[in-house]
Amino acid sequence: MRASFLLLAFLASALAQDAPPVKIDLYYETLCPYSIEFVVDQLYPTWTILKDIMEVEMFPFGNAHYKQDGEGWSFTCQHGNGECRANMIHACAKDHFKDINIEMEFVNCLLSSDYPPNAGATCAAQVGQDWAPIDACVNSVEGENLLHEVAVEQEKLKPALYYVPWILVNDVLDGDGESQDNLKKVVCDNYTGTKPEACNSPAPPAQRPTTNKKSISPRMAIRLANRS
Repeated sequence: MRASFLLLAFLASALAQDAPPVKIDLYYETLCPYSIEFVVDQLYPTWTILKDIMEVEMFPFGNAHYKQDGEGWSFTCQHGNGECRANMIHACAKDHFKDINIEMEFVNCLLSSDYPPNAGATCAAQVGQDWAPIDACVNSVEGENLLHEVAVEQEKLKPALYYVPWILVNDVLDGDGESQDNLKKVVCDNYTGTKPEACNSPAPPAQRPTTNKKSISPRMAIRLANRS
């Protein structure tokens, strides 16, 4: 009897491991209140309890634009110069970390700060990473090219992005916004393996910001390579 029980437990574990993770792709802006809310109130808390069954990738660009500028690129961002900087901080950090666990902790720290464009050094220290190479990236053509690569990847979306946060679940747009209200439920419902115990725990709180989506800063162009 004990041998049969152990065999069943082993098979259940094997089936759970064989199930593909739930893929979450987030296209967002670092100063958009709705993007910040989703990351801080939904994505990060859900990741902390369900990361074993999740595959997450984040793309910091959103309703921005770019144009060729010498060997690099200049950018126009929906929420102004600061957002361009913070978007590039994430793009550079993502490339330098190459570890979604560190990236997730860093981005959550960045977006939880009072002003993400100025929080890079503090958040790098918090996740035990050297800020200097990321800072150098942000202030160089390297960073411009990395952010441009994010934009090019976003341009592949079908349908094309027209709001943020733009959330794909297993490569399908979450058009009804369920992920913004209860991402944990979405991940658990879409996971085809044995549900982890965390799926039975309460969902992380979701709080909508009061900022009007149409009340945004004027779009401003910024040459990121030459800023202080």
